Amino acid sequence: MAVRILSGEEIAEKKANDLRARIENLGLEPSLKLIQIGNDEAASIYARAKIRRGKKIGIDVDLERYDEISVSDLLRRIKDIAADPTINGLMIENPLPKGFDYYEIVKEIPYYKDVDALSPYNQGLIALNREFLVPATPRAVIDILDHYGYHETTVTVINRSPVVGRPLSMMLLNRNYTVSVCHSKTQNIAAYTKNAKVVVVAVGRPGFLNGSMVSGDSVVVDVGINYVNDRVVGDADFEDVSKHVEAVTPVPGGVGPITATNILENVVRAAEFQKMMK
Repeated sequence: MAVRILSGEEIAEKKANDLRARIENLGLEPSLKLIQIGNDEAASIYARAKIRRGKKIGIDVDLERYDEISVSDLLRRIKDIAADPTINGLMIENPLPKGFDYYEIVKEIPYYKDVDALSPYNQGLIALNREFLVPATPRAVIDILDHYGYHETTVTVINRSPVVGRPLSMMLLNRNYTVSVCHSKTQNIAAYTKNAKVVVVAVGRPGFLNGSMVSGDSVVVDVGINYVNDRVVGDADFEDVSKHVEAVTPVPGGVGPITATNILENVVRAAEFQKMMK
């Protein structure tokens, strides 16, 4: 039987259409402020992509870039944006220069404008099964599982970062999945991946997950984005894995398109909440 390819493009387009309808009901154009420090090319590419995607959906995305800024000045700027009722969401683009503690900085973003959902408050709401704004990549994994009908089953997540693995594991638990979390200190990861229905891999290493680590009924969700010989590839060896599993997400075209849309979904949700607060 041919492997099932779990594309994210259709899901992202449906979500974008839903967002357009929600924006129309809002009666205003939601706004997102991006702050970038320095000239990291990957960060610049992601920022421009958010601007383009926002324009297509009806969200004003503005990039505020600094060659240099002190931590104290950045915190003052965040405070100003937090108090500005015309700005619905704020994202601090990674990476930050040496001397900046990303998680200390995002603590200063009000939870209802924290569209990256990495502040302690939003992360805590996830842990308490009171989700409000959630990180875009974990949400994209959930979206794929929902869309393709994989519910309340066993999942192995290979990642424990605050960006992916930790919130994703809690979000899966909130939806009655049975979850194992593997990381760099886990012995014999294949023992976990072979015995789970769903395997989520997000380790930042191209080809990390191979056919020997999965089974015939495995569903692989590949979160990795790696550049190899001018090609974008995932953390799963797609050619090998696709010969041994039931289903797999492609890279590109799987988790990525949904992740980008989910950031904008958080902006819309933030704007809806702020309008209700008035």
